[in-house]
Amino acid sequence: MNPIQFALEIETAISSEIASLADIVTENLPFITLLEQFQDGFLQLLFAAEATNIDIAHYPNVDETKLLGLDTAWQEAINPSKINTNIKVLTKLWAVYTAIDKSVQFYHQAALNNAHPQTRIFFSSLSHVKKILQRRVNGIIQVYDNHYWGELGFAPFMLGKN
Repeated sequence: MNPIQFALEIETAISSEIASLADIVTENLPFITLLEQFQDGFLQLLFAAEATNIDIAHYPNVDETKLLGLDTAWQEAINPSKINTNIKVLTKLWAVYTAIDKSVQFYHQAALNNAHPQTRIFFSSLSHVKKILQRRVNGIIQVYDNHYWGELGFAPFMLGKN
């Protein structure tokens, strides 16, 4: 199995986690739409990379703005008034966050362990854009943590341990 094929399997699994997150909510949550759009674009990028013969062509460009969308869309999506404070959503977000973290690690390792310079740059770019997504998902989790902190009167989880 080559690294692109492994990446496709990881990203397909992450897409399934996001789909199961979407299945447990009863109303439209903007951050779920943003996650789904990111994953769709990321998978398309990997399929294009899989079809690339690196000896005669370049990998597709990793455009973080195209993949992630505008910052304002994410800021609006994590507005506490637009988030369903459901513990099932929070626990599913933990799974999505962990899977994204593992994918960041994989892309970093793939970049370090490849001899071809263009492939190293491609995987490094994938790691970078996934790290940004990871931070955004962490921001969503923090909104949930803050909500439950307000409900309980104490921090439900250790602070600064992400």
